[in-house]
Amino acid sequence: MDKVEYRAVIKFLVLEGKHVEERLTAVYKEPSPSATTIKRWVKEFQRGRESLDDDPRPGPPSTSTIQANIDTVMGNRRITLHELEDATGLSYGSIHSILHDNLHMFKVCATWVPIMLSDDMKLSRVNISGAMLTRYHAKPEDFHFKIVTCDETWLHHYEPESKQESMEWKHVTSPRTKRFKSTRSPKKVMTTIFFGQ
Repeated sequence: MDKVEYRAVIKFLVLEGKHVEERLTAVYKEPSPSATTIKRWVKEFQRGRESLDDDPRPGPPSTSTIQANIDTVMGNRRITLHELEDATGLSYGSIHSILHDNLHMFKVCATWVPIMLSDDMKLSRVNISGAMLTRYHAKPEDFHFKIVTCDETWLHHYEPESKQESMEWKHVTSPRTKRFKSTRSPKKVMTTIFFGQ
């Protein structure tokens, strides 16, 4: 029995006023539609639906719609699917399908870097590296003895105790220790460290 025939039986039982799910399961046993499907079609026929066929579904999005999505995404790479839904008038599922299946795009977080270098800073590092290579080629045997490197960091005057550091042994009957929330001190000092051979 195909799905249209099942729907005809459901419609008949609804019009007759019978309990549809029990009757279908009793007569057709295992091959009958799922309870969710039966309930959905019962509601449809109770609302006055006449057709037994599936509702027509819209076809795949046109090329112009896909291109419009590409332009919108390329214009703002942080745009969300819900914002695209409002901008294009397409459903959430269609937009998701276009981006993932057609365009093979996916959203990722930005890569974390410790320092964002400007173009001048990058050029300076290239020049320094070039000078170091020149020195290395001139005297490779004692090159590393003439290098001094430097690092710097901010140190707070007061660092609060971490949760791990505040752990302590206690008995089952002992009261739990309370700890007030504390933050780093607003005052800090720049520490510079030099390393040399």
